[in-house]
Amino acid sequence: MKKILSLAIAAAVALSSCNSMLDTENYTGANTANFPAQASDLNAELSALYSVLNQYCNDPLQTPYLVYNIMSDDCNGAGGTGDVEAHAIGHLMKNKDALYDGAFKATYVGVARANAIIYSVDAFDWTGKETMRNQLLGEAYFMRGLFYLWGTQFWGDIPAYWAAAAPDPCPQQSAEDVIYPHILADFYSAYQLMSYGYTTQGDGHATKGTAAGYLARAYMFYQGFYKKQGELAKASCPDVKMLDLDEGIKSKAINETLTKSMVTDALKDAVANGGYELVEDFRLLWQYTNQYTVGDYKFTEDLAKAGKSWAGNGNKEEVFQIQFGNFASWNGTVSMGYTNMSSLYCSLRCDEGTGIVSGANISNGGIETFPFAQGWGQGTINAGLWDDWSNSDPRKAATILNVQDELADFAFASSCSEDAGLYNKKLMAVTTKTTAGNDKTSGPYIWWGVVREEAKQAQNNKNSMQGDHFGDIVLMRYSDILLMLTELTGDVSYQNKVRARAGLKETTYSWEGIQDERRFEFAGEGLRFNDLRRWSGKGGGENCIAAKALQKQEGTRVNYTGRWTVMKHAVSSWAKRYAETDGFLMIPPSQINIVGDETVLKQNAGWTSDVADANMSGTPVY
Repeated sequence: MKKILSLAIAAAVALSSCNSMLDTENYTGANTANFPAQASDLNAELSALYSVLNQYCNDPLQTPYLVYNIMSDDCNGAGGTGDVEAHAIGHLMKNKDALYDGAFKATYVGVARANAIIYSVDAFDWTGKETMRNQLLGEAYFMRGLFYLWGTQFWGDIPAYWAAAAPDPCPQQSAEDVIYPHILADFYSAYQLMSYGYTTQGDGHATKGTAAGYLARAYMFYQGFYKKQGELAKASCPDVKMLDLDEGIKSKAINETLTKSMVTDALKDAVANGGYELVEDFRLLWQYTNQYTVGDYKFTEDLAKAGKSWAGNGNKEEVFQIQFGNFASWNGTVSMGYTNMSSLYCSLRCDEGTGIVSGANISNGGIETFPFAQGWGQGTINAGLWDDWSNSDPRKAATILNVQDELADFAFASSCSEDAGLYNKKLMAVTTKTTAGNDKTSGPYIWWGVVREEAKQAQNNKNSMQGDHFGDIVLMRYSDILLMLTELTGDVSYQNKVRARAGLKETTYSWEGIQDERRFEFAGEGLRFNDLRRWSGKGGGENCIAAKALQKQEGTRVNYTGRWTVMKHAVSSWAKRYAETDGFLMIPPSQINIVGDETVLKQNAGWTSDVADANMSGTPVY
C-alpha cells in the first residue's frame, strides 16, 4: 500500500483567463504574460490542472460521481427533509438557479488550464527529453478531453474552444458534430503520446492506460447516445473523423479517422501492458476492509483471518482516481474539496431517531452502527436495486449496507427522507474500535483519524467526522476496461474474468447480460446513469431504456421522518422528466444572463421557465 496520507496534487494556479462568460478566479496572480518562464514551470501548471478535480469535490453535489449516482435509478437523493438540492437532483429537477454553478465554473477552469499547457509546451527546447514532453502534453490532452466529456454529458451543447484563450464571444458548439470529435481526438492523442511506466500507477496522474479507457468510454457514449447504435458488439459503428486539435501543436491524432477497432485495440493494449489487475476479493476495494477495522467487522473477519486487508489508494485496479490530502479546512483558506466530502454526504444520517432494535433514542455512528460512521445520509441506495440483485452475487452485500440485516441498531432519523435503510458501502465513512492518540473514550473513531493521529498530523478541519476522509474517489477501475471490451466485441471472456473475481460462474454473451453486469459491478460508482442514456439513444422519449428504468423508482419503499411509505415523483414522473431533458442538466442561468444572446448560449430543453415540471421549492412529502 502506498502512503495513505500522501498529499494530493494541490497547486492552485490559474494560468489562463477566458472571456467574461467563462471567467475564472486568478488564485495567485500568475498569468500567460509571465508564466511559464521555463520548461520546469509546466509541472506546476500540470499540478494546477489536476487540482481542478478537487475543486469539483468542494461540493459533492457538483461532481459527476455523486450527481450521476443520485440521478440514476439505483440511488435516492435522501438526506434530511431540508436537503432540497439532493432531492431535486434525484427527481431530475432544480430547486435553485445556482444548482450547478460550481460544476460549470470548474469545467472551464480545467479547460483553461489544459489549454495553457498545450499552448506553452513547444515554447521550450525538449531536445533529448522528447518522452517527457510527450507525456506532459498527453496528460494535458487527456485532462482537456475529460473536462469536455464531463461538460457535454452534463449540459450537451456547451461553449467550447481550442486555443490559448477563449474567443469573445465563445458560443455553444454542437456536442455531436464538433465537441465529441475533439474529445475523441484529445483522448486518442493522449494515448498515442504517453508511455507505459513513465509515471507510477496510482500516483494521481493519467496514464496511457487511462487514456485508452476514457477513449473507449467517450466513444461508447458518442456511438450509443448520439449515433443510436444500440448493441455495440453487433453494430457497424460509423467511423469518426477526429477534428484538428490545435494549430501548430505536434500531436498524433490530427486528421485521423477513429474506428471501433482502434478503440478496442487501445483497450487490449491496456490489458496487455497497463500493469492493471483485478484485486483478488471485491471487498478489498472498499475502505471497510482497512487494517484497523477488517478483523472487528463480521462481514470481513474471514479476510482478517487470512491476513488480508484493504488494497489501498492507488491499488492495481485503479485506472484513474481523485486523490485527497490532510490539509482541507472549513475556514476558507483551503478548499474542503481536498477531503473526500462524498464519504461524509453518503454516511449514516446523524440526526437522532428511535433505534429499530432497542427502541432507544440514538444517533447513528456509534457502536450500534459499527463499522459505519455518521454523516448526512444522502445518495442512499434505492430499494429497487436491492430487490433486483440476486443474493447469490457476493457483490450485493459487499456494495449495499442493509441496516436491518447488519447493524446492531439503527435509527431512521426524525429528519430523514427517501431512506430505505440501504446505504452505499463503497462511499461510506468507516469507523474503527482503535482509539485515536491519547483519547481513551469508548466511541468508535473514523479510521482515517486514527491514521492521521498515528502519523502525528494535525486535524486541520477541526472535525474528524466531517474532515477525516482521504480515500480515493475511483473514476475508472480495470474491471471497466474488461467490461467495455466485452460490450464492444462480444467476447465474453473479459466479462467472465470480472465474474470469476466475484465468485460467479461463467456466462455467455448477451446485451442484456452485459447491461446487468455493469449495473452490479459498478453499483454506486456513478456510471449507471450515462450507461442508461447511451443504451437509449438521444431523443428516446418516455419508453426508452433509461426512462423506463428511472420510472421504476415510483412506488419503491422509503422511510420518511421515521415512517415507512413509498417513493413518488415530486411533480410528474421520472420518465417524463427524462424525456423532457434527455438527461441533460440545467445550464446555469447566470451564465446565460451574462451573455444575453441566445444565438451564443441558450438553455437546454426541459429547463426553460415555461416548463413547470423542472421546478421544486421544497422536499417531496411522502
